[in-house]
Amino acid sequence: MAAKAQTLPPKVAIIIDDIGFQKADPLLIKLPYQLTFAVMPFTPQGKEMAELAKAQQKEVMLHMPMEAVAQNHLLGKGALRKPMSKAEVQQALHKALADVPQAVGVNNHMGSLYTSLAEPMLWTMQVMAERQLYFIDSKTTNRSAVGTASSQYQVKSRSRDIFLDNDKSYQALDRQFNQLLKLAKQQGSAIAIGHPYPETYRYLRRNLSRLKAEGIELVPVSQLLALPAPVVTAHRPKQPTTSVVATTATADSATTAPATESAASGTQVQSGKRQLKLSPKPEHNKSGVAGSGSVSLVYPATTESAITAESHQPEIQAAELLIWHPPYRTDLAGFSVPADVPHEPQWRVLLNTAATKTELMPFSGLLLLR
Repeated sequence: MAAKAQTLPPKVAIIIDDIGFQKADPLLIKLPYQLTFAVMPFTPQGKEMAELAKAQQKEVMLHMPMEAVAQNHLLGKGALRKPMSKAEVQQALHKALADVPQAVGVNNHMGSLYTSLAEPMLWTMQVMAERQLYFIDSKTTNRSAVGTASSQYQVKSRSRDIFLDNDKSYQALDRQFNQLLKLAKQQGSAIAIGHPYPETYRYLRRNLSRLKAEGIELVPVSQLLALPAPVVTAHRPKQPTTSVVATTATADSATTAPATESAASGTQVQSGKRQLKLSPKPEHNKSGVAGSGSVSLVYPATTESAITAESHQPEIQAAELLIWHPPYRTDLAGFSVPADVPHEPQWRVLLNTAATKTELMPFSGLLLLR
């Protein structure tokens, strides 16, 4: 399988998260490349951006807010939280999907707590299976239960390999982009996540053409899920208990390596086939049909010493709290707001503005749309 994966032309998918707030949203959507756009539900311009992306023949995902270990006031509307019942979780998912009907897949917004919860993730994957949606793990925790839950319901799933823009400087973006190309060539495919920062837009506009020049194809996320799963061999110590994922972080990139996962229970089996119970839905929606097939999660190799060291860390690490933050909060470290922040969305004007003029506009920071 590893040899077969390596014979395919390398492919990359780049997801732009948190669509629905920023002036840079339509600029990214307008780029003539097959980026994938993860739209947050119930946002000021989420509906318009999802429609625009579909009109531009770009793949759309639902960027579902999920509870984190900290800063949950940043989640946004309709988030999935630990105290919610199964019915509440699944109704919230259906409502969010109704707000972004163009979505063919889902990934988590924040979620460092929620994606580590085994049973709530099973409830989540039940909805994914019924509606034949894929799920991309944004990998905001090293204790993700996504792999086990997606396998239980045969949901097509992978996790991101690279965050492009945790540091928005050109040098850091370039470092992460180069790491993405390297992983794609090593593994056969790779997934990156970026955000609608002006810096990210400008970098991608200038550098996406490098993919073709290096023999790498940029594709929607769904196309990666049909490929043989890349296999990266690494010696890993045996893990005695339930789902644990070891994480190593360097100045250049954040990479993950899987440890042993325990099989989830509770799925009914009849005549050798998995039988799914449908989740509760609003009365006006019809029940979906369960999807089939699964794709293994993809991780770069890590060293045994790094994994062993990580496995002895306390249950919640301080570093985990810093993995993720939404792009629309301007009072966090590294953000600045121009003096002339507009009070009205101007993306329609920007769509008709020449690219050279667009870059001269005051994009020195994030622009809030309220």
